[in-house]
Amino acid sequence: MPATAGINPAEDDSNKLSDDIRYTPKWLRVSAGWGWRLLVVVAVVFLFWQLGSLLSQLTVPLLLAVLLTSGLQQMTNWLTNHRLPRWLAAVASLLVLVLVLVGLLGLVGAQIATQWTQLTAAAGEGFRALLEWLGTGPLQISDEQVQAWLDQAGQYISNSTQEIAAGLATAGTRVGSFFAGLATCLFAAFFFLKDGRGIVGVFEKVIPDYALATIEPAARGGWTSLSSYVRAAVIVAGIDGVGAGLGALILGSNLWLAITAFTFVCSFIPLLGATIAGAVATIVVLVTLGPVKAVIMLAVFVAVMSIEANVLQPLLLGRAVEIHPLLVLLGISAGAIIAGIAGALFAIPLVAFATGCIRGAEGVFASDDVGMRRANLPKWVPQGGEGDTPERSGSWFKLPRTPSRFDS
Repeated sequence: MPATAGINPAEDDSNKLSDDIRYTPKWLRVSAGWGWRLLVVVAVVFLFWQLGSLLSQLTVPLLLAVLLTSGLQQMTNWLTNHRLPRWLAAVASLLVLVLVLVGLLGLVGAQIATQWTQLTAAAGEGFRALLEWLGTGPLQISDEQVQAWLDQAGQYISNSTQEIAAGLATAGTRVGSFFAGLATCLFAAFFFLKDGRGIVGVFEKVIPDYALATIEPAARGGWTSLSSYVRAAVIVAGIDGVGAGLGALILGSNLWLAITAFTFVCSFIPLLGATIAGAVATIVVLVTLGPVKAVIMLAVFVAVMSIEANVLQPLLLGRAVEIHPLLVLLGISAGAIIAGIAGALFAIPLVAFATGCIRGAEGVFASDDVGMRRANLPKWVPQGGEGDTPERSGSWFKLPRTPSRFDS
């Protein structure tokens, strides 16, 4: 019998360990292992963040294109299933999106144009009523004081012509950058919808089989969660628009339909969107219905936005991507603090994609149709044989390379 027959393998392995490892507590070794791995992840994220910040005029439109692709993917697939060429289905989907947005904004402009005469007359009457209230109300501001303030404002404008010109030039540059980014976004969304499967296939060719077995279900789960988030975001924006328009209708505003459409469009812009829509709606009601109803309209808008931020987004978006409402609320706040409007816009999509990737790697998906959880693990083909498992054989699994199963 060999001399090592009675030796426990675990004791033999422990004898081979160096003294510093043998006398280090296991919890400390595990914590240190997790610590340096997390530091590497943070360093990689930081490098990508810096690179994305330098190329923000390119990365932001591309990220927006990904969001548009996740929202228009089902329409494109439906058109393709009805024997429409893939490129034509992608063009049709983007055209429907552009027509909806232009139609909503056109509705706002048309309704304002048809009532422009009434608006100008109401604006003049409202301004005179405001001046009268300033003089006879609790503030007791005389006409001379108001005129002095107007003169000071005119003098300030005349003395600040250079600053105003520089600001207009900067605004013009930003408008040009906006339209350039919009064009990049639409072109990228077209190619994502048309050739998304081929783009994913390029990455699959360079990924090893054993890594693809985990990466593909993870990416598929992330894409499913991202698509669910986009659909829920559209629902939230629609509820915001209906709430603001209903409040304007109850107050008696003839522009309630324009307020509904404008609020729906602005709801997709984090932070500034709600402010712009609320300011425009309040000014319209102030001009047409007076200061009292304008204050009520402002209160209605504050209530609608509060319900959106504290109820609709955490509940609807959290349920769509199966993450806790508190995480949704914290993600929006953290994104706004870190990167402003862009951070608030992409925070929850990134959280949704990350959580979907984790569930996909574990073999759990959220169904697009009924929202139920189901197992969707790929079939393992371990090296030890059909009756063996990766854990038993001690070897990593392999999957036969197959075409991409992504929808786009």
